[in-house]
Amino acid sequence: MKNKDCEIIAANQLLSKHMGYDLVSQLIGKNDFDIFPYELATQYRNDDLEILKSAVPKYNIIELFPNYLGDLNWFKTSKIPLFNQAGKVEGICGTLIPYENSDRLARPYIEIHRALDFIKENYCDKLSNKQLAKIAGLSVRQFEVRFKEIFECTVRQYIIKLKILKSCKLLTKKNMNIAEVAYELGFCDQSSFSNTFKKQIGLTPLKYVLKFRVKK
Repeated sequence: MKNKDCEIIAANQLLSKHMGYDLVSQLIGKNDFDIFPYELATQYRNDDLEILKSAVPKYNIIELFPNYLGDLNWFKTSKIPLFNQAGKVEGICGTLIPYENSDRLARPYIEIHRALDFIKENYCDKLSNKQLAKIAGLSVRQFEVRFKEIFECTVRQYIIKLKILKSCKLLTKKNMNIAEVAYELGFCDQSSFSNTFKKQIGLTPLKYVLKFRVKK
C-alpha cells in the first residue's frame, strides 16, 4: 500500500524479501525511486499518479518487476485506489502475482507464453517476430496482435526496454564500462547503446553511472 506521496505504508514479508529486505519495516517510507532503476521507477510512478488523479483502478497489467539482484521476471499487477470516508483518494493498494503462478491458462497470455519465456532468456540475441511466432504456434500477424494487446508496444520496443533495464543493473552493480555493457547486450556499438539509453532513461549512460553508482 502507498500513500498520496507514493510512499510505501504497508507491505507483506514476501514483497520485502523479493526486494532484499529482511523486515517489512525496512520498506516503510520508501518510494519506487529508492528501490528500482530509474526507468522502472518512472513507469510505476506514472501509473500511481494516474490512479491517484483518476480514481480508476488498473487490473492485470503484465510487466517486469525485478528482485533485489536485478533479475527480471514477469508479474501480473493490479492497482486500486483507496478512499477515505469523504470519498477522496488517499492512496493505492497493489498486488503482484508471479506470471508463472497467475492465470496462465486464460487467453491471451497462454497463446504467447512460450515466446515470452524465450524472450526473457534470450533478449540479448537477435530475435525475429517470425521466430517468436513459430515458438508460440501462431502466425506472425496473430503473434504481433496478441503481444501488442498485452504489452501495448511492439516486440522490438519491448526487447529494447529489457536491454536498457538490464544495462541499468550492469552499469551500477558490476565493474563494467559502457562499451562492455553495450557489447554484452548486443548493441552494434557504444554510440547506438548510448543513444538508445538516453532515449529510454533521459540520461546518458555516463550520467546515469555518476548519479546512481555512488549510491550503491
